[in-house]
Amino acid sequence: MPRIKCVCEYVIQLGDIPSDNQLMIIEDKDFEKFFDVKELEAELIYSSMKIAARCPNCGRLHIFWDGFDHPQMIYGLE
Repeated sequence: MPRIKCVCEYVIQLGDIPSDNQLMIIEDKDFEKFFDVKELEAELIYSSMKIAARCPNCGRLHIFWDGFDHPQMIYGLE
């Protein structure tokens, strides 16, 4: 079961599908590519999205800009 340990020490569980803690994000420039596509498939959009995890304990976002094979960027609330 995939999980991420947050800076606050909370272990974020990502194993459930759908996951309450996982977000899928897409950049505007990538999303615009789909405006003129006649037959759009969910897999095509999904492959353009970045994976993020939200810590339910502290609210930090862990964004995997380059996939799970690379370290995530962690964004905290001010």
